[in-house]
Amino acid sequence: MNAHQEPLDADDIMTSCALRFDGEKYIEETGFDVEAGIDAYMETETWDRPDEEKLAIFYILQRCLCKWSLVYEPQHGRYWRLFREMFFDVVELDIPQDYTNPESGLSLRWNECYASQRDKAIACVRRKHQRTRYDDNARPDFG
Repeated sequence: MNAHQEPLDADDIMTSCALRFDGEKYIEETGFDVEAGIDAYMETETWDRPDEEKLAIFYILQRCLCKWSLVYEPQHGRYWRLFREMFFDVVELDIPQDYTNPESGLSLRWNECYASQRDKAIACVRRKHQRTRYDDNARPDFG
């Protein structure tokens, strides 16, 4: 099936978007404190951070929610809310050449499946975001 004929999936879109950026390299080279960045946003809900820091936070949120420490967070919880809200801030950013992630298959997936239909991808994530009844106090779902 052609990639453009596949039904759009909000989580796949956000994952592909996040993994365009080599967040681990950025954090290692700059010493950026992602946890402090996430905490600052949770406290103020403002995005007055440099683009690379936003991309790094978005990257780490994807890794944590889908693979690492936050995998049990519910889709209607505060971290998923933050991840979806950040998507709208970073989706149209160009990735700095030094931090492109060409080795990532999902980075390639973004370019092959979503870059050419970015408006549709954004609309798909927006629909999921708007339909979700968030509860910032939701407990982890351990299955």
